[in-house]
Amino acid sequence: MDEGLKNRAYLEGMRLKKSGMDDEIIRARLEKKGIPEDLIKNVIQNLNLKQQVEKKEEHQPMYYSGLIKVGLGVALAIISAIVLPGKIYLPIGFIVSGILYALIARQRMK
Repeated sequence: MDEGLKNRAYLEGMRLKKSGMDDEIIRARLEKKGIPEDLIKNVIQNLNLKQQVEKKEEHQPMYYSGLIKVGLGVALAIISAIVLPGKIYLPIGFIVSGILYALIARQRMK
């Protein structure tokens, strides 16, 4: 397949995807420009995969910060049990907010 045609199809597909167009609109616009059907399928599939990877990479730091908060909460609970054996201080705020951060980020990564 011609590399120039392939590059043109990917550039046009990326431009349309970034502007918020649906896959069917992208397909129609690429067909209108004379791009073959198999190349259109590949372009749309690769653009969707790229979008999913970018979405996952965008929310990954939030997921890790949630896990770190849970770990800090558990560590503080263990330290408080060692330092003050009669009173157990459970940092519920750290643990609950960490779990919520991790769950929200996990849902957004899908």
